Amino acid sequence: MWILGSEGLAEHYYPRDDPNLRAGEQINWTLAVYNHMGSLQYVVVRVKLLNSTIASPDELTGRPSPVPSLLEFARVLVDNETWSVPFKWTILNTSPRGGSLMLTGLSIEQANLGGELVTAASGINYRFVFELWFYDPEFNNLAFSWETMNVKHSVWTQIWFNVTATSSA
Repeated sequence: MWILGSEGLAEHYYPRDDPNLRAGEQINWTLAVYNHMGSLQYVVVRVKLLNSTIASPDELTGRPSPVPSLLEFARVLVDNETWSVPFKWTILNTSPRGGSLMLTGLSIEQANLGGELVTAASGINYRFVFELWFYDPEFNNLAFSWETMNVKHSVWTQIWFNVTATSSA
């Protein structure tokens, strides 16, 4: 799984190539998932919004990040298939909280999310975490990690950004 920038390349992830974002700026990424498991796979990409103090997925234990997903993308992939998922998003509103900045409005692919989404000190070090889950027929459920030769494996990626304070109307 990987993330590409606005032109479908591993560059130009942010307007003006500046990760310091303002409300109203649309960010265009493409998420991509490649199936090299040797068989048909049902996969789910779970999108999570974190700051620098919230736990990332833990590769040693095979545990996902503890925060709930903002949204999910799902698809069945045949072996050797690459799935590209457009990920367009915009910060709608922010709210100052002492020395921190709370994201209070976000639009992702025409879905508007509101409320207290996540806060970060001085608006620095927000991140989207994308976790790849798959259907595990042994457990008849989605799983985040698998074990091969007594080693845990999981697939996830993240991308960081900062937010410049804006007034909420």
